[in-house]
Amino acid sequence: MNDPGSAEYRLRSRWQLLDTGPRLGDWNMAFDRVLLEAVADGEAPVVRFYSWSRPTLSFGRMQRAPDDLLRRCAEFGVMAVRRPTGGKAILHHHEVTFSIVAPSAGLGSIIESYRVFARAIAAGLRTLGVESTLCEPREARRRGDLLCFAAPAQCDLEIGGKKLLGSAQARHGRALLQQNSLPLILSNELKQRLFGAGAEEEEARIATDLTTALGYEPAFDQVRDAVAGGFESELGATVEMRDRTAYESIMAESLKGRFALGAGPGGP
Repeated sequence: MNDPGSAEYRLRSRWQLLDTGPRLGDWNMAFDRVLLEAVADGEAPVVRFYSWSRPTLSFGRMQRAPDDLLRRCAEFGVMAVRRPTGGKAILHHHEVTFSIVAPSAGLGSIIESYRVFARAIAAGLRTLGVESTLCEPREARRRGDLLCFAAPAQCDLEIGGKKLLGSAQARHGRALLQQNSLPLILSNELKQRLFGAGAEEEEARIATDLTTALGYEPAFDQVRDAVAGGFESELGATVEMRDRTAYESIMAESLKGRFALGAGPGGP
């Protein structure tokens, strides 16, 4: 526990907090990859908050992206990207997205590490008045073979049986990357355009968002600060905000082509 080289020590010591604001999806995915490589090389753990400058459909690292769905993304101006993490497709729009990058040694299995971070996230949400718990595994619905929020997993958080937070992980060297999607408002109308009739009703049965849970739409910064506070209270970490570096930005620009599947028309 007191060994400065151990994962346990580093999780309970200094974390870096980044808020990189709204960016295009391919840049967001590339920036997470840059952070993953840095932590694998011994840098301090990071929690990065970000949003999307245009609606984006992200696919898991090993997930097939159907051609007809990519065509609909282009038709409706939705960017399509591939995440460096696994899991299923997520439509990112009105949400708080955050990535956890930390040393993997000492955190056990993938599920065990998910649970460590889920406790911290839940502790932060509790300060907003949201009581969330880990999802109970159950049968996926009709679109569960494609959509993340149609298939609650044991690593996700839920409220009253409805999925609130979706998470996916990847490991590289001595580090892990966990990407997390926390909807402020579910983009039901856009989802119906992409996935067809019934998508809105189906998601309403199995997923929820922070606005529904709280009765008002919280500010992005409010949610960010609450989740960061959960890392401090649950992990005993000291979370210090910093700006992204010029080197990180340059590297993200150089890597973003790996993650873009389609930009769609209208906008940079």
